[in-house]
Amino acid sequence: PDAFIPNQDGPIGGNWENEDYYSNRIFHPVSRKIDEYHLEIYTRWGEKIFDSEDVMIGWDGYFKGKIAQQDVYVYKARWKCSNGKEYVKAGDITLYH
Repeated sequence: PDAFIPNQDGPIGGNWENEDYYSNRIFHPVSRKIDEYHLEIYTRWGEKIFDSEDVMIGWDGYFKGKIAQQDVYVYKARWKCSNGKEYVKAGDITLYH
């Protein structure tokens, strides 16, 4: 995904396991058979506002308990698959209200 709309009623913790897979309320990778994982979210000014090493925890669009402003954010994801291959991906994600 390259855009999402967070839950307007408050933070939901980022655990997307119990979310509808296509709900678009949490920014998370589509993943299979991952052994190691790290996701970081940054503002356009380089401030890190989210960090997760749990593949089941994505960004719910909140920072310090408040919904982040509508903007474009940068993500960096690193992961290692069960077959030993390692990957790094970076890009941007748009948060809408």
